[in-house]
Amino acid sequence: MWQWPQRLFDGSTAVFEAVSRPDTSHTVGVMPDGRIMLVEDSQPHREAVITPAGGVIDAGETPEEAAKREFREETGYTIGELIHWHQYDPGIKLDWTVFAFIGRGVTYEGPPMLEAGEKITPCYFRFEEFLMLGTNPRLRDKVIRIILLEALLDPVKKESLRTLLYGE
Repeated sequence: MWQWPQRLFDGSTAVFEAVSRPDTSHTVGVMPDGRIMLVEDSQPHREAVITPAGGVIDAGETPEEAAKREFREETGYTIGELIHWHQYDPGIKLDWTVFAFIGRGVTYEGPPMLEAGEKITPCYFRFEEFLMLGTNPRLRDKVIRIILLEALLDPVKKESLRTLLYGE
């Protein structure tokens, strides 16, 4: 957290503050049979949520490298093809970028390698079920919820999302 004096429009000053946290990457996986993989993520400080597998980008790591590493650690699967989906900054006074990817051609490699504070279970959804997650408040990522809701309402956006996921 840091603070700075900020001159206001009337000439006075006030102390402003912001928070910095490490950037994160997460990935929506696409199984060879077409199911879409997210995870149910429980941690000691909060209830379980549905989210893409992901986490902090380590020092010296690219967002892509972090996405692949976190996906393997949390699901036990490796990613064949990683596609950049979108990125966003969650808040004005929060120095943090979230990088979102699609992982096609995932392959099981072995058991997940979870941290002590993680309880993660893969969840699988058919395309229409995935779209309906836009209405589910347990889906933690609000940007993805908006994308899914738009796809439910707009046939062009729905087909664009289907093409992104499956490459058809």
